[in-house]
Amino acid sequence: MTKKAKIITISIVLSILALILILFGAVFCLYKQDVVFIGDRTSTIDITNEEIIESAGLKKGRPIFSLDKETAINNIERTYPYLKVIQINTVSAIRIEISVRERYEMYYTYSDSTKKYYVLDEELKVLRISNIEPIGITKLESSILGEDMLDILGITSNTIVSDFLSTENYRGITYELFVSMYNTVMIDDAGTDRYVDREDIKSLITKLQFAKGYTLEETYDRVILNLSNGFIVDIGKPQENFQDKVNICFSALDTLIENGETSGTIKYTYLDDGTERINFIRDDNI
Repeated sequence: MTKKAKIITISIVLSILALILILFGAVFCLYKQDVVFIGDRTSTIDITNEEIIESAGLKKGRPIFSLDKETAINNIERTYPYLKVIQINTVSAIRIEISVRERYEMYYTYSDSTKKYYVLDEELKVLRISNIEPIGITKLESSILGEDMLDILGITSNTIVSDFLSTENYRGITYELFVSMYNTVMIDDAGTDRYVDREDIKSLITKLQFAKGYTLEETYDRVILNLSNGFIVDIGKPQENFQDKVNICFSALDTLIENGETSGTIKYTYLDDGTERINFIRDDNI
């Protein structure tokens, strides 16, 4: 093969490759986006599918394999604090599907420095900042410790809506403890996630406090739940199997109510031999 023939052959091959790349880009570009909303939308979620897609920054016509899904998730959750992106799936060569659900208001705490209330979901994400004290959700408090709850949560004057907070295992208080608080009793029919029947438990637990008590360790080894029905649940060593302990205490609560009790403290404590037990102390015995 002559030199000229080789050049022509190479040129043809390169042209074919370029054509293939152009066709590949045209075929495997994003043309369709769908939003799948898991669970019911409440009045809090007054957002259209088109707005969610726009906030993701996923432009049509871009090569689908070059899409940055992690950035898209962050864009959505920063723009709309009450949305949680479950996942973004590549359904086909031209289509993606964004699965989202609502974030629920679970906790709030107050800042003396900013004079604001911070409303958080179960993952300690700041959903909104308010001048008015919220109702029907759990207050986080540590006044019995003489320490500011904001220090435990890591809230500062720079904290804004959409920020995720972290306890970073602050003296034994873990992020997982907050996440598991409402996971214990609020699950859907499939037993996988929490979308239904939250209101009863949200309004029942009015305050969550951290304290030291059952051990000499430098950790907050008690969680105290103040309930709106007149009962208190006092759980020792919450860092260990917290979900199970909450379930056991609420089962005991149901039994006490069935037996005619109207108030008192349910204590989940430990004996010297390492075994556990539940005690019930009536208010008139304190």
